[in-house]
Amino acid sequence: MALTITSSSYAGKHAGLYVNAALNMAKSLEYMTVRENVNYKEVINRVSGANLVKDASCDFTENSATLTTNEQVLFVEPFQINIDVCKSTMISDWAYEQQDDFVAYAMTYLSDSIADSIESSIWTGTTGTSGQFDALSSSGMASSSASAAYTAANIVANLQTLAGDIPAAVYGKDDLYIYMNKATYRFYISAISALSAFPFNHMGQYTPEFEGIKIAVCPGVATNTMWAGTKSNAFFGTSLNSDLTEVKVLDMADLDGSNNVRMVARWTAGVQVGVPADFTKQS
Repeated sequence: MALTITSSSYAGKHAGLYVNAALNMAKSLEYMTVRENVNYKEVINRVSGANLVKDASCDFTENSATLTTNEQVLFVEPFQINIDVCKSTMISDWAYEQQDDFVAYAMTYLSDSIADSIESSIWTGTTGTSGQFDALSSSGMASSSASAAYTAANIVANLQTLAGDIPAAVYGKDDLYIYMNKATYRFYISAISALSAFPFNHMGQYTPEFEGIKIAVCPGVATNTMWAGTKSNAFFGTSLNSDLTEVKVLDMADLDGSNNVRMVARWTAGVQVGVPADFTKQS
């Protein structure tokens, strides 16, 4: 007896539930601020000022300090996956998993691809390449120069250089991270292992950090590159509740007589830094 799968189509909020699960598999999003309702673009405003606090008096005396507004625009771009999958490649696993929701199960086939695409684009993407959005731009950021290609022998010195180049305005912030890829992190682990200098906390647990700055291991970061900045200043935008977000699973048996399941996913994504001067890139 042929297996019939109920065709399903979701848009907006309902589709967003499935797509969000896939997006969350992108490791870097753990260390960024996610904006979920960006339809096309969103203006990120940051207000700063100095010498605002003065001695109290009975009169209203306007402060001479000036408030400065920094404005960045977070753009999101539309993406899609359209694939045909033969039922025979999915049904046995689906039956084994005993999931009632075939749409949720089908999305697991797409999740890795979506997450890998997001992870890569955040750090090295370019909108001119199909399936990618523009990566975080280093324009206006503080710069830090690596001594050479990273190795276990020089990674600590390069981290010290990077830490020294972090702007004073963000140094010591609770959500400050050093972003590096897995290869760089392995160099770091090798280096501190040789020094017997693992940063254990008071509970005896290992915490990835360097000189008090937390380390975010993000697979998409480019080779021989590290970034430093706060989670609250690195933005990822998507439009999970918009009609631009769509998930479809179609049983093609009654349409073309095949044994295929057609899966469609559509979503939007983009990144931006709120205050570039508070971010640092080393390369």
